[in-house]
Amino acid sequence: MRSLVRVFGLLLLFIMPSCAREQTDPLRLGTCLWPGSEPLFLARELGFTDDRSVRMVEYATLGEINRAFRNGVIDAALMTLDMALTLQQHGFEPRVVLVLDYSHGGDALMARPEVRGLEELRGRKVAVEDLTTSPYVLGRALAQAGLQPSDVQIVRIPVDQQVRAYEAGRVDAVVTFEPFVDRLRRAGAHELLDSSALPEEIIDVLVVREDRLERYSRQVEHLLQGWFQSLEYLRRSPDDAVARMSPRLDMSPSEFTTALRGLRLLSLDENRALLGAPSPALVELARPLQRFMLAQGLMQEPIQPEEMLDARFLEEVREDGR
Repeated sequence: MRSLVRVFGLLLLFIMPSCAREQTDPLRLGTCLWPGSEPLFLARELGFTDDRSVRMVEYATLGEINRAFRNGVIDAALMTLDMALTLQQHGFEPRVVLVLDYSHGGDALMARPEVRGLEELRGRKVAVEDLTTSPYVLGRALAQAGLQPSDVQIVRIPVDQQVRAYEAGRVDAVVTFEPFVDRLRRAGAHELLDSSALPEEIIDVLVVREDRLERYSRQVEHLLQGWFQSLEYLRRSPDDAVARMSPRLDMSPSEFTTALRGLRLLSLDENRALLGAPSPALVELARPLQRFMLAQGLMQEPIQPEEMLDARFLEEVREDGR
């Protein structure tokens, strides 16, 4: 009997640390530079979230986030809705648990001063980042000018290298987003088109891998609660919030405030309407987006957008944090 007790005790020594790790593992969340992501970092700084529950993994580009999500290196990611649609089509099962914002100017097609209109892009070199929303924005811009992607020379350059490529004269135009729009503007580029011309088409979402949702349900709820507390702090104390958020993007507070005007951060009630049953509004926004992506060859087959949505965590969240 004593031998059995010793064996059982040894088994507990092996099992209990493993259980403890599983309970305390943080959710690994992929992020990159974008004004709409900064309230998450503000939440961490103000103590609304903590690294024991959520560990933000910073990447240089959206393409890197996409690859990390596909490879299972991260559990969750911030990305655009069109990226999530593509991941779903390829069987990676992203689940949208939060809609952060609509981009209403934060994404843009920037060009050299001599390129005065979209129609003048014909034959020009245009930088886009692969595996991201850039090809979609370029396709929508070209369609407005009656052009096809084959009418321009597409150069695939990661977003963190695009300003350098522009300054070196390697490209004539760049499809990018803040804070790189601001940096290109400083380098002399101007907007040919921005996402204010594509209302409610560029949508930033938080996705979690379907196979990680149950394991990290507590962490996801903690993250969403911190997000809405951060938005409330931004509403109540905008000057302090902006002063805290702008340095990471290498922007002044006034530049960051301008960048924030290029997006619309969405409330808890808006999120519940977008993701919740019986008629999630995000499905209606996803359908024309998917149709265009299929027509442009950015997707190969349609998916059912409603299968991607998971609103249950929003039901446990309060905007005031109480």
